[in-house]
Amino acid sequence: MITPQAALELAQRAVSLTHADEAEALVIAEQSALTRFANNRINQNVAEDDVLLSVRAVIGQQVGVASTNRLDDESVAACCASAVESARIAPADPSFPGLPDYEPARDSMRAVEATRAFDETARAQAVGAIVAESASRGLTCAGKIRVSEQVIAVANSRGVQQMAALTGAQATVLSMGETGSGWASFLSRDASELDAAALGTEAADLAVRSADPTDLEPGVYPVVLGPDAVADIMDFLAYTGFSAKAFEEKRSFMSGRVGTQVFSPLVTIIDDAYSDTAIGATFDFEGAPKRQVPLVTEGIAFQPVTDSYWADKAGYQNTGHALPAPNPYGPMPMNLEMIEGENTLDELIGSIDRGVYVTRFHYVNVEDPVRVTLTGMTRDGTFLIENGKLTRPLKNLRFTQPIVEALHDCDGVTAERKFVGTEESASLVPALLLAHFNFTGQTS
Repeated sequence: MITPQAALELAQRAVSLTHADEAEALVIAEQSALTRFANNRINQNVAEDDVLLSVRAVIGQQVGVASTNRLDDESVAACCASAVESARIAPADPSFPGLPDYEPARDSMRAVEATRAFDETARAQAVGAIVAESASRGLTCAGKIRVSEQVIAVANSRGVQQMAALTGAQATVLSMGETGSGWASFLSRDASELDAAALGTEAADLAVRSADPTDLEPGVYPVVLGPDAVADIMDFLAYTGFSAKAFEEKRSFMSGRVGTQVFSPLVTIIDDAYSDTAIGATFDFEGAPKRQVPLVTEGIAFQPVTDSYWADKAGYQNTGHALPAPNPYGPMPMNLEMIEGENTLDELIGSIDRGVYVTRFHYVNVEDPVRVTLTGMTRDGTFLIENGKLTRPLKNLRFTQPIVEALHDCDGVTAERKFVGTEESASLVPALLLAHFNFTGQTS
């Protein structure tokens, strides 16, 4: 694995070889190992090792990008020359402000040795513990355990030099019976935090409880959403609403509504790369330091995230949320958190006379970005709530629901939160009680 210092030196060398008005080089190196299992046994064990160099050249207000994973001197020089040639033929962007200047970022050495050491034997043993919980009950399960180490370095001709070392561990399990299924997930920087048996038990318990599901008539119901379902909502809020690009183009639910009440006062959402448990670097892919950003405070829209381009274009402070160039999406939050509430999950369920509990969503798409109207289906643990108790399992339900309206009617937030996502981008989220959620039919 390339060291952070070696990655930074490679980035600096690429900058020096890029003969343009300004130059930037991004190095992303990753080693990952994946163990998949299905039908209660391991069916795939693979590893990947790659280093990507991406060079951005600036000539006036023309920008070109080229990349390579061949790191010999000739290939690096050719990549730099290709970026320059791309800039020469690119149309000028009169809004391009130039590359960002250097600002120091907090320490990004977040690699955990226990994750590096979580080898194929450790992954196989963890799979065995997960599978045992389903096999002992006559269930079959499938899923994955993935560990990764990533090194990121950024340098530019204006003095930016940043480097990071990161690790991540992810596990998912789907336990299945003849008529029911259950889901569980794990994510952390530290693979030693994985309790494989407990993860397997969680999924198997849901699968047993989900057996013989029954119908539910379409309609609007109060719902309790588990953290995996809430994380899907956060992903779409990030994609459609929290970017300065979407905000300025009037495609965001926050456009024209900053300082107004958009959600329930129980809902506070931040992006915080400095959290003790955050996954990822403390700087963005331009090398700008990430800042903690209050996106929605007690239901009031506060501000979107920015990168150097959109900060200059819209007159904001750069919050350090650039994605790798070229980037059609604009800045994006990668360390979302919904602040915890005061309830337990049992209290949320106990407050509902008749409603629905949802473990997670599946195949979610956005219909209307301004209202964040999502359509999709429930999966792997959907239950009817009656008189404050989970009663009968339900067949998976289709839904079409404006999330802005649903979060405006949020009536409860748990104190316990969970990381959900990938090693590159994760949300720290609670479970939620939403007073109204529109189910349009069933999937089976």
